[in-house]
Amino acid sequence: MVDLASGGVYFSGLGNGTDFSKVIDQLKSIEQIPQKRLTLWKADWQRRQDAFGELRTEIASLKDIVDSMSTMNKFLVKTGSSSAETVASATTDSSVLEGNYKIEVGQLASSSIWTYNTAFADKKTKVNDSGSDQQFVYTYMGKTRSITVPSGTTIDALKNMINNDPQNPGVKAMLVQNGTGYTFQFRGMDLGANATLSVDSGTTVTGLPGTAAAWTVQASQNAKYRVNGWPAATWLESTSNTLTGAVEGMTLTLKDVGTTQISVATDTEKIKENVKSFVDAMNAVRSKIKELTAVNSSKEVDNPDDAASLYSMQKGSILTGNYGVQLLSTQLKMATADRAAGFEYQYKDGNLLRGDEFSSLAHIGILTNAETNSLNAGLLELDEAKLDEVLKNNPTAVAELFAADGLPESDSSDFSYYSHVKGVTKAGIYDVTYDVDASGNIVNAFIGGKRANIDNANKQITAMEGDARGLALQVDNLSQGSYSSRMRIKEGKLSGLGDQLEDMLGSDGALKILEDNYQDIMDDIQKKIDKEVDRVTQWERRERLRYSRLEATLARYDALGKSVESQIKSLSSSTSS
Repeated sequence: MVDLASGGVYFSGLGNGTDFSKVIDQLKSIEQIPQKRLTLWKADWQRRQDAFGELRTEIASLKDIVDSMSTMNKFLVKTGSSSAETVASATTDSSVLEGNYKIEVGQLASSSIWTYNTAFADKKTKVNDSGSDQQFVYTYMGKTRSITVPSGTTIDALKNMINNDPQNPGVKAMLVQNGTGYTFQFRGMDLGANATLSVDSGTTVTGLPGTAAAWTVQASQNAKYRVNGWPAATWLESTSNTLTGAVEGMTLTLKDVGTTQISVATDTEKIKENVKSFVDAMNAVRSKIKELTAVNSSKEVDNPDDAASLYSMQKGSILTGNYGVQLLSTQLKMATADRAAGFEYQYKDGNLLRGDEFSSLAHIGILTNAETNSLNAGLLELDEAKLDEVLKNNPTAVAELFAADGLPESDSSDFSYYSHVKGVTKAGIYDVTYDVDASGNIVNAFIGGKRANIDNANKQITAMEGDARGLALQVDNLSQGSYSSRMRIKEGKLSGLGDQLEDMLGSDGALKILEDNYQDIMDDIQKKIDKEVDRVTQWERRERLRYSRLEATLARYDALGKSVESQIKSLSSSTSS
């Protein structure tokens, strides 16, 4: 007999004593072999995708490090310390010259403040109790405003009316508690002598008259200062207490009248820390690539018939021989080994020394370990003694090697850099040739081997095509003749590397493309697995039905056999009697 429940077939245990359920289970395990192989195959592709995820994480960390120091201001750290912080303090960028700067502050920039001389006992004190509207009139920086003050308006309400006025030209009213009451204060929000404020005589508010004698007035004024004793007899002036142009590359914050000395020095320890962070982050990526592509010749491999994974049958690692990883590895090696874009090796040109003191990482003590049997083979190694030496002698050149971003340098005194278009003009070394005719006009100009646009009104030539496109040069020597030299646009290691890493991590980058391809492969394998599951399910149903019919047949024959046996016994018994 068989029982059918929810589409399943269950055996009664009758028949010839054979457990057909176990027979089918064993046959099923054979039928499932293709499905199991597909599952293992998919798992291998998942390992590859996971490995690229690990590599992506390390590359993203490297990009974060690169971005954190990719400009001269971030990499070349200079600090400015003040001998009298209460007088003035300073922040600096990479362009400021090292040295000491004497800063004298004659007066601070201030805003105009009008303070009413009579205190109010309470915020709710009425300033207009006349029974009709009155006016509060003031002028700020040449703009006059008249506020209508209705009868019953309190001093607090008037304050709010002024502050919430949609056409407020830039003033602020406030109530200052003085211990016995409240003082009304009215101020302009801008600093400097031009930020004038006045409460006008047209003011008719009873409790807040516009007569100047009723107010204490602080006039607006400019800051006055000197830099290194200049000017000797007068003062430099500013409408702000924050000075961005007094010293190139320095922002001064004036705090009080007096004299201070700002000392500017390069923080070589911070630069060294930046270099080491870069080396460590780059090595983390290279180490991950080594780990994922390593070949272990002494590894014991599984027999293909017993192996649970492709990788247990080979001496290589998950991504050994993977073209995508090889491409990424090559790009990263070239990024560190090659000369920086727009830089060139130093050479002598007659009595002149041209080129860059440092044009590759090797010049500052960063080399790749080339010892095949070394644990650190392929990794960057930093010679700290060499780095300390170059930082001591020329920290700016070290910073340029890493973080220059479109830094121009002309090899000629006949022309100079004017501008270039960031993102369009590529870093590189460009030949420049042009002629000047007898009238002082520029003719036949070429930049980077391409004909350049000539602007004789401004005496400029501009590259219109090629890698130099957008590069504009100022012609300084207008004497008749032919001129040729070079202009370099320098890009440090970090700028170019940052672009490469962004491409690697981007939606069109190698990592994303490979991860997507692997996902497509796994999705396709999963479809095959699903088909195999359906096939085995249908097979099992057919087999169980077939064996159930067999068991029923055997049960009938078993019953028939027992009946025949019983009849034979009956016949034998009858014959004997």
